[in-house]
Amino acid sequence: MSRCRLSWSFAYAAMLAVIAWSFVSPALAQEKYQFQIVHSFGATGDGAGPEGPMVMDSKGNLYGVTYTGGASMNGTVFELTPGASGQWTETVLYTFPGYKGDGADPVGIVMDVAGNVFGTTTWGGANDYGTLFELTLGANGQWTESVLWNFCSQPDCSDGRVPLAGPTLGTGGVLYGTAGYTAFELTPGSGGWTLTTLYTFCSQPNCSDGYAPFGSLALDAKGNLYGETELGVYNGGTAFTLRPQPGGQWKEFVLHTFEGGKDGTDPKGGVTVHQGGLYGTTEAGGAVGCLGSGCGTVYELTRGTGNSVNEQILRDFGANEEQGITPLGSVAFDVRGDLFGVTADGGNPTYCGGGCGVVYGMKPQGNGQWAFAVLHSFIGSDGVEPDYGLTIDAKGNLYGTTLGGGQYGYGVAYELSPVEQAR
Repeated sequence: MSRCRLSWSFAYAAMLAVIAWSFVSPALAQEKYQFQIVHSFGATGDGAGPEGPMVMDSKGNLYGVTYTGGASMNGTVFELTPGASGQWTETVLYTFPGYKGDGADPVGIVMDVAGNVFGTTTWGGANDYGTLFELTLGANGQWTESVLWNFCSQPDCSDGRVPLAGPTLGTGGVLYGTAGYTAFELTPGSGGWTLTTLYTFCSQPNCSDGYAPFGSLALDAKGNLYGETELGVYNGGTAFTLRPQPGGQWKEFVLHTFEGGKDGTDPKGGVTVHQGGLYGTTEAGGAVGCLGSGCGTVYELTRGTGNSVNEQILRDFGANEEQGITPLGSVAFDVRGDLFGVTADGGNPTYCGGGCGVVYGMKPQGNGQWAFAVLHSFIGSDGVEPDYGLTIDAKGNLYGTTLGGGQYGYGVAYELSPVEQAR
């Protein structure tokens, strides 16, 4: 769930800006990115406050959810379709009608190869503790929503409640996710869907296994799951893995416990598996102090000798707040291995009382070094508070959302394109 959902009112400014990617290494070529608002949320009947990363289908259409807005102000599922001359068209695929029934306040989605959309709502459903839903496209071009699971359907809510992130799709149409203190698996079958609790956090003394999981789970090629908890034994959070065991059981292993200092604290965006490493962000902490507890980090976890795991801080935010602070979203990699992410705050200090957030890029330099650049700094009229990770297509175009700002003050969907490939 986002740190805040306040609406913002800004004058509507220019929609395009060209940003130079200027790395610290002079040997690197300059790369320019063009920024464009794809859609401003908040018009009458439209959704407001987009949540979670968007997903892209094979035709280049983008899909996502808004936490609120729509006909009943309980959130929407939307589609953005690219057209000629760089124009995009938004279609509201589904509006959640209310708390009872199919859920309210959606927080994230995933799409299978057939184009079916699966997502979670934080609230509503039969027990008012959220749902896991599916949207399917019919032959008539209409989308139909169905609830696959109502959370808190098992005694003592052992199946979880109030999911805060979208599900992860596994093989055979299996869905994985977290809700409350649990990690779960939802499996399709001839008689419907079955939820199995894979792990209940805070099962170890002093919650050394972590508690309050936050962000979507990541899945590797071997079927292992990875994620983060916001809190742990040091109240700094953990990075963990869940591994399937013989007999259908799962076991949790804590990969790293954040101590709330130089190695970061409050990991919330979810993790990314890339070339054998695990990458993520922490909202606060780090060696450079600001805001009382540090301004956040980008970290990498890699396997060491034996069962050890090594942590490396790739970026410590705060030395220059104009380069962004408070990273909340997951990171994403393009085909070249460059890393991209967002910060919810910092950037141009003229706006939002110290910056409205930035989009950044990081390029590996070898020997564990990474070059860093701000690709776009938000100013309010083009968006405020980019809280969630980016979607990257095969051409290297970046797509994301902001929680607020834009023409109506309720967030935008945006595109950042390499200039040589810009529409």
